[in-house]
Amino acid sequence: MALGIIAFAASVSVQAYQVGSHWVQGQAGPGFFPFWLGVLLALCGAIILVREARAANGKTFFHDRTGLVSVVKVTATAAGMLVVTYLIGFRAASIIYLFVYLRFIGKHRWPAVIAMSLLIPITGYYLFERVLQVGLPRGVFELPYLG
Repeated sequence: MALGIIAFAASVSVQAYQVGSHWVQGQAGPGFFPFWLGVLLALCGAIILVREARAANGKTFFHDRTGLVSVVKVTATAAGMLVVTYLIGFRAASIIYLFVYLRFIGKHRWPAVIAMSLLIPITGYYLFERVLQVGLPRGVFELPYLG
């Protein structure tokens, strides 16, 4: 996680630097604050990394196979969500993702799975696309009746 934070912070800092992170005509450029926030975030990530490396002392990250399997399941479903979102769009992908995650990873009962798999995406659609008028990602093969 610390390496992810550092990578994210580096990305923010590089992009802010490209926008302009210097003082321009007596005032901060548009990338000034994001650049320094990225630098501070990278510093925090480095501190976390050093602290955890010192605390490890040869300890294993997972106590048993169950922890590793859980992380792989969550990572695989998240990666699947990205692929499906690219293909069919966020709205349909979120229904599929929630259904799979809640039923097969969370082991929730069918009524809760069906209700949450439909309620969360529909609420998100109306909140973002209708109320806030923020377009959600569309897929390459998005179905017309979902739009």
